[in-house]
Amino acid sequence: MRLSRMATGAALVLAIGVGVPATAASAATASTAGWQPYRTAPWADAPGAVCSFGVTATPVDDQEQFRTLASYPNGDPRLQEFRGPLFVQYTNTSTGVSVVRDLSGYGWFHYGQDGSIDAFIASHIGLTVDVGNAGFPAGEWAISGRSEVTISSSGTIGVRLINATAENLCQTLS
Repeated sequence: MRLSRMATGAALVLAIGVGVPATAASAATASTAGWQPYRTAPWADAPGAVCSFGVTATPVDDQEQFRTLASYPNGDPRLQEFRGPLFVQYTNTSTGVSVVRDLSGYGWFHYGQDGSIDAFIASHIGLTVDVGNAGFPAGEWAISGRSEVTISSSGTIGVRLINATAENLCQTLS
């Protein structure tokens, strides 16, 4: 999963609202119901926007899926769940140094009517934070473990690491 200033999606504590099926038969149905493919597009950060150098990011394995668990009356998604494998190659455009990071896993995303996003991540996520963000340091982040990510309606990104580690790929690739 990847979340950025152009946010893909989001759901903080609302992961609690996801029910557990009561029987094996309903579990099989719930595990396949409504899932659709989702593909993360490659992206690039200009020098100085996120890191002091330019960064390109290219998915090398992407089999993500999502489903909408709740919608607003106008049909816009209110709560979505994402799952599946995503591996991304990050490259420093100045030096050519690159690394691949596992961003696979599960996440629940709640979209506020004001444009805000709250996300609860159960495993891995990639996060792009621009220079000048007040809620979390700038960088291309690979976060592993449980975390909460918020994006306010004004675009400020905040992160709470619950049982997680955060790697700033600006440092790794420099």
